Amino acid sequence: MGNIADELVKIHNENFKNKVEDKYFSEMMLSEQYEIYCLFNYMKENIFVEKLKKEGKNKILEKNQKEKTDLDKNEKFEKNVLGYVAFYGTIESIDIFEIAIKKEYQGQCFGEKLLTESMGNLLKNNKNSEIKNIHFSENKFLLEVNENNIKALKLYKKIGFEKISIRKNYYGKDENAVIMVKCY
Repeated sequence: MGNIADELVKIHNENFKNKVEDKYFSEMMLSEQYEIYCLFNYMKENIFVEKLKKEGKNKILEKNQKEKTDLDKNEKFEKNVLGYVAFYGTIESIDIFEIAIKKEYQGQCFGEKLLTESMGNLLKNNKNSEIKNIHFSENKFLLEVNENNIKALKLYKKIGFEKISIRKNYYGKDENAVIMVKCY
């Protein structure tokens, strides 16, 4: 694996119709308006959420790529990306730009863990920071989801999002977007 962007591309492309290349995520990682959190699986047991750190243009998250560690028995264990969420900061809200979990890990509450922990961490990190990131200063999260994506709608309702509007034909003919909000 070249870097974490490659892993995010694989997860994105297995979940969405519009296919992307690593430039898609590399540009997000370099932008001040985006924050990306990943759900990692380490040693097949420890599942945790971690914010991707922004680094220079020439060194995009090499230290967060799959790390291999030799243990006592010379076994190799990997830190694998199971999913990600990308937030986009605006003056009025924090938008959930995109969320995806590897297909093989869907339906196991990993999306809920990723969303709830990353949203909490995003708010806490900005609150505790001496220099506020203007793009992530609000306590209101917005998202849009295809009205036919029943699993996602159930997840968002479960963690407290409320439907506020519909965007007709947002995803194509007769494919509407449900606009949802959650305030802290």
